Amino acid sequence: MKKRIWLNLIWILLVYGLPLLAFAQAPAQRVAWETLANITWERKYNQKYQQHFNYPKFGGPVQGLDGREVIIKGYVLPIEVGGDYIVLSRFPYESCFFCGGAGPESVMEVHIKNPKLINKKTATFKGKLRLNSSDVDALVYILEDCELMPDVQ
Repeated sequence: MKKRIWLNLIWILLVYGLPLLAFAQAPAQRVAWETLANITWERKYNQKYQQHFNYPKFGGPVQGLDGREVIIKGYVLPIEVGGDYIVLSRFPYESCFFCGGAGPESVMEVHIKNPKLINKKTATFKGKLRLNSSDVDALVYILEDCELMPDVQ
């Protein structure tokens, strides 16, 4: 009788407990800009703009980050892009991608509520990383559902 109760209890845990583990989210992973630099480029024709663009091909370590919650620190760029996101850069404004000192893999869109409240030179964010390999109107890296984190080393 005791054996049967234990077997039923184990069965209940397996049936109802294991699916819950699938929804358990892994902790946010710190990401280095050096990791995000693992990109090659492929030139393709864009029908919308009727010209060729470079499209990213993400390396293995970067592909594994797609859709995952990450933490990244960078320089907040003073760029007005419509108010719904800010741009985070690996480098300060003077050497960022837009000034010719780096590549497009060194910046990312950071979608955060009230981006105008971010008035720091550097900031750390936690959010869901999305890799953009097809939309030429957006940056290559997009951090969604973000929150500003305390700056730590």
